[in-house]
Amino acid sequence: MVLNTEHLGEIEFQKEDIIHFPKGIPGFEEEKEFIVVLTGDIDFPFTYLQSVKSNDLAFIVTDPFLFIENYDFELSDEDADFLSITNEEQIDDITVYTIVTIPEDVDQTTVNISAPIIINLKEKIGKQVILREYDEMKYPLFKKKSGE
Repeated sequence: MVLNTEHLGEIEFQKEDIIHFPKGIPGFEEEKEFIVVLTGDIDFPFTYLQSVKSNDLAFIVTDPFLFIENYDFELSDEDADFLSITNEEQIDDITVYTIVTIPEDVDQTTVNISAPIIINLKEKIGKQVILREYDEMKYPLFKKKSGE
C-alpha cells in the first residue's frame, strides 16, 4: 500500500503495519489507524505517527526513556485490558511514545509526559493514556546546563 503524506512524502506500508486506536487520540477521535514511520537516523531519535486516513496528520513522537531519567508509571488495569496486556512478560511487545511539541524556538521543544502513547505491537492496538503520576504535562527535552 502507498500513502501520499503532506509532511513525509510517499510512504509504502503493509496492512499489518497499521496500529489501531479504537478510541482515536484525544482531539483526533476520528483518526483510528496510524502507522509508525521510523526516520532511520540514529542521531535523530524521533519517529512519526502518521494517520492512514488523513495525509496531513502526523505526530512527531519519541521514546521518553531516552530523555527522561527515572520516567516511570503504572498502567491502570483498565488501560492494560484495553491494550490486551495481561502479564509483565509482554513488555517486549509494548512500546511507549510521547508526543513532541516543537515551537518556533527549537530549544523550547517539549514532550507530553503525562499522556504517553502506549502501543501493543503484537496486537497492533494503541491508546494515549492519562497518567496521574505527573503534575507537569510538558517536559523540556533540551535542558540547559547551569551557567549557560
